[in-house]
Amino acid sequence: MFNILLDRLPEEYEGYLIRTDYRIGIQISQALADEELNPYERLEIAFNLLFGNGPPDYKTAYEALQWFMRCGADSTERSEDQEESDGIAYYSFEYDASRLYSGFRRMYGIDIDREHMHWFRFVAMMADLGECAFTQVVGYRSADTSGMDKKTRAAYNKMKRRFALPQPESEDEKEFMEKLAL
Repeated sequence: MFNILLDRLPEEYEGYLIRTDYRIGIQISQALADEELNPYERLEIAFNLLFGNGPPDYKTAYEALQWFMRCGADSTERSEDQEESDGIAYYSFEYDASRLYSGFRRMYGIDIDREHMHWFRFVAMMADLGECAFTQVVGYRSADTSGMDKKTRAAYNKMKRRFALPQPESEDEKEFMEKLAL
């Protein structure tokens, strides 16, 4: 497993150069979630984004994609802070772009649009944004309201509706995203 504290941020996967800027990770996420494309088109776009000049063989490209999007963990590893996916998206790089931008600005003093940052570093920093509009909205989206009193539950449900994200509609779509396990 990759350790961001001890290991140099990788610029390659098994000898193949990869594009590591956080924008590539975001674009890959968006391509993989694009329901207007079939699964093969999504993967082809993701592979080309990651490798630039075209990917190596399919198996290596797929493993590299999963490894990259998981910030160095292979498909069998789960870090302590990763929760099992329930198939629901709680944030979106498209819908939450301005909240993420302002969160990075507030927490780290970074104008993220001017930075060249490795995907692994970006994900680590995003996971520790602290109290900001982004984390508040994600908190509303992911809140378990079952133990709340009626008034609090109603308020949270109102916020959940206000900030709701489009979710995969078809079972095939849900299955594709679960297979990727990103």
